[in-house]
Amino acid sequence: MRLDETLFGMPFRLVATILGTLTLLAPACASGEPAAPSAAPSTGSRASVVPAVSGETTPGVTPAAARVKTRTSGCNTNESYEICFSSPKAKGGSDPAVVRRFIEIFNAAGEGDSLRIAMFRWDIPATTSAMVAAQKRGAHVEIVADADMTTKPAGRSVMSEIEAGDPAPGNVVVCKGACLPWRGGGPAPPSQDVNHLKLLLADIDGQKSVITSSSNFEGRQYSQVNSLARVFDDAFYDFGLQYFQRLRAQSWSVGGVTWSDKQKVYGGPPPAMVYPRRGDLVVNTLKQVHCAKGMNTVDIMVAVIQRYDVRAQIGRLWNEGCKMRIITTRDLIENWIQAPFRLPNGQTVDINNNVVRTIIAHDKVYAIHAKVAGKERYLVLTGTSNTTCGGLLYNDEMMLRLDGKWVFKTYVAHVTDAFRHSHQSRESVVPVQAHCR
Repeated sequence: MRLDETLFGMPFRLVATILGTLTLLAPACASGEPAAPSAAPSTGSRASVVPAVSGETTPGVTPAAARVKTRTSGCNTNESYEICFSSPKAKGGSDPAVVRRFIEIFNAAGEGDSLRIAMFRWDIPATTSAMVAAQKRGAHVEIVADADMTTKPAGRSVMSEIEAGDPAPGNVVVCKGACLPWRGGGPAPPSQDVNHLKLLLADIDGQKSVITSSSNFEGRQYSQVNSLARVFDDAFYDFGLQYFQRLRAQSWSVGGVTWSDKQKVYGGPPPAMVYPRRGDLVVNTLKQVHCAKGMNTVDIMVAVIQRYDVRAQIGRLWNEGCKMRIITTRDLIENWIQAPFRLPNGQTVDINNNVVRTIIAHDKVYAIHAKVAGKERYLVLTGTSNTTCGGLLYNDEMMLRLDGKWVFKTYVAHVTDAFRHSHQSRESVVPVQAHCR
C-alpha cells in the first residue's frame, strides 16, 4: 500500500491492460478521507460550461478579466486559459472546487466528444459516475491508470464500467509503475516509478483543451491546496494526444515514430515538457531568471522540493534580492530549504525563515515576475510534478509554462491565500536529500 507517493515505493514494474474483467493488482486499503462531492448539477446545454476561446495565440489581459477579483476557491478564465483553485483553510477545512471542475467537464461531454484521462489515484465515486455517464451519452472515453487505482472501489468501478461500456476493447490501460521507460538509473527512489499524471484531454463540441492539475481524484485532496490549469489550443492538444498514445502503448515509439528527450518538449504556447526525461522545464527556466528593480517576485508553492539543483537556483535568486515566498507541505522540507547551504560558487545562502512556510498542499506552482532571458516576463510554471528526482526521471508527468500578467496575478492571489493560512515548521530536524542519479 502506498500511503504517499513521496514516502513509500514499489520495487517492481509490470504493465497490465484491462480487457473485460479487471484483476486486482494490489491490496485494497481504506482511504479514511472525507466524503466525495455530489456530481455537479446540469448546466443546460453542454457548450455552456466551456468558455469561448479567441484566435489569439499569446495570452493577454482582457478588460473583463482585469476587473474581476481572482477566485481563490473556484475558477478564473481569460481568452486562453481557465485556472481553478481550492482553498480548504478558507472553507472550513474542505474544498472540492478543483475536483468539482473536472466533474463539470465530464458532465459537458456527450455524443461525438472525447475524454482521455491519465490519473494516479481515484477514490471519489462522483468522478466515476460523471465519467461513466459521459460515455453513456456517447462520448468516447479512454483511461490510462496507475495501479493504485485498482486498490480503490471507485477506481476499479470506473475502469470496469468504461471498458464494459464500449464494444471495442482496450479503453483502459493500467500501468504497474511508470507507463514509460525511466531516464535514470535503477532502482527508482522510494515511492517513485509511478504514473503520477492528473491529465485530461477533452474534445467537447469541437473545442479541444488540455487540463493538468495537482489534484488526484481522492477525498483527502479536499483538505489540500490544489490547482487546475486548462489550456485551449489545438496544437497543444495534438502534442498531449501524442504523449497520451505513448502512455497507452507503454513505449516512446508509436506508429514508427520514437520520441527522444528532444521530442518530449513542446515549444508553445504554452511551452511544456513531458516526462520521464533528462532536462527539466523548472530548472531550465529558473536558470534564466534574474531579479531587478520593479521585477523581482518569485512565489513558490510546491508540495515537495527535494532536488539540489532547484534549491541552488532558489538560493541564487534569494541572494540576488528577489522577493520570495516559499510554501511546502512538510515541516522537514521547509527546514531543508531554509537551512543555510552553499552554492556551487561558494556563496552561502540563508533564506529568511519567515518567507518559507508549510501548509497541507498538493500544489506545484512557480509564479515569477522578473527578467527571464534578459526580458521582463510574467510567467507561471505548473503541472503534475513535485520537484523530486522521481518527478524528473522515473514518473509519468507533465509540466507547462503559462505566460502573461493575468495568469501571473491569478496564481499570485492563490499563493497569497495559501501563505496567509500557512505556518512555520514545528520540527527542528533538517533532512539530507538523496541526489538524482
